[in-house]
Amino acid sequence: MKETFPTQSQARGSKSPVSIATTSQFKNRIVLALGRFWKRFLHEAEHFAYRVAGLPTAIRHIFKSKAPSSALEPAKYLHWVHGRTYWQLPSGPLKGLVAAIVWPFALVISVAVFTRRNGAEIRARTGKSITSQLREQVQMAVGPSIAPFWYYMFELHDDRRRQQADLYLTAHETIGPAYTLLQPAEGSDALADKVGFAASCARLGITAVPVLFHVSAGEIVTSEGAAPMLPDVDLFVKPRQGNGGHNSERWDYLGDGRYRNSAGDTVTREVLAARLKHQSFTQDFVVQPRLENHPALADVSNGALVTSRILTCRNEAGDYEATNAAFRMAIGGNSVVDNFHQGGLATAVNMATGEIGQASDMGVRPGVGWREVHPVSGARFAGRHLPLWKESIELACKAHAAFPQHVVVGWDVAMLADGVSIIEGNAKPDLDIHQRVERRPLGDQRIAKLLAFNLAQLKTARPVS
Repeated sequence: MKETFPTQSQARGSKSPVSIATTSQFKNRIVLALGRFWKRFLHEAEHFAYRVAGLPTAIRHIFKSKAPSSALEPAKYLHWVHGRTYWQLPSGPLKGLVAAIVWPFALVISVAVFTRRNGAEIRARTGKSITSQLREQVQMAVGPSIAPFWYYMFELHDDRRRQQADLYLTAHETIGPAYTLLQPAEGSDALADKVGFAASCARLGITAVPVLFHVSAGEIVTSEGAAPMLPDVDLFVKPRQGNGGHNSERWDYLGDGRYRNSAGDTVTREVLAARLKHQSFTQDFVVQPRLENHPALADVSNGALVTSRILTCRNEAGDYEATNAAFRMAIGGNSVVDNFHQGGLATAVNMATGEIGQASDMGVRPGVGWREVHPVSGARFAGRHLPLWKESIELACKAHAAFPQHVVVGWDVAMLADGVSIIEGNAKPDLDIHQRVERRPLGDQRIAKLLAFNLAQLKTARPVS
């Protein structure tokens, strides 16, 4: 059932309804087309950036036809797959040539940007000179294809960690070739569409946050039989596709048909509906009930829902195994999302016990560092055991079994007063968060072995005879 709300110009009645509708529809189509173009452009730009960063590894593997052992040397095997498939991906040779032209300029710019942000603080903290940091960033970029962004994130200014540089798994070889080979093709990903995902979870008996309705091209689309108005509950609005916490909003219900967002704006039900309709001309949004944290986690939240990112992967027996987890907390003025890439804190989680430790941000700026207490509430979290941890792991593995077409998934799991719930699943999970908070590479860990094992089963990942 669709409910279309009148535009503000129609409400004023200053022009002919027919002319207003025609003009409005034309403008809305232009906005929608531009929004889709911009989203696609950003997607392509991100993946091209990965191509640029991964160029040195790809060049070194041009003539290496023999694969390392996927079981004994999983990191080397994943590097090899990246190098072999770099040129085989769509427009591979052409994009590789462009990447080769761009690479030196991109390196100079990124070294300058990240050294300016971090160099002085790292020198004061560790004694490592600016000159040494510059030299090491270039060495890491030329050698294991670790860009300056990751040099500071993974703390490779530490000599001991830098000696393990070949064991780090970066986005240009996971989100790029590995996931492209292993995961469903774009457009057939059952996790990407939040409306379809919520419906599938409800049908399959997976506890997940429901979608109350979605908003698309100026229309509020509800499920069959649902009321054509915003419900009297706290709401959470986010893009129907995509992740990272971008363009998400929280609306708390105040009563009397009024809602207030995290910026303090208070609007009526009708105004909020019109606002949602208007913003849906750039992209589709879903509206969900806002969940509240388990009481044991209230003191490590500034109002945003805190979640665990649990990584699961298909194992050698065909089952689904949880390998790594990170617990995320929002800080500062952001009370909407806890996302690591939106400036939040994250800490590693002991997979067996649910114990958490020191937390940090992404590490590409020096201000936060490593903390044992929440910077807003002052609550100590290091050494704490997360509630419902066993249930969180079980739910993530159960959810993965319900979507067997995916080899690896990053699940966002919330711990609530009445149990655990899946927020969403990510078919191309970023491993940066785990390597950052665990303060170690994953190339010799279980997840690398499972990724290498699954890639080795694919004909496209084997040496070309």
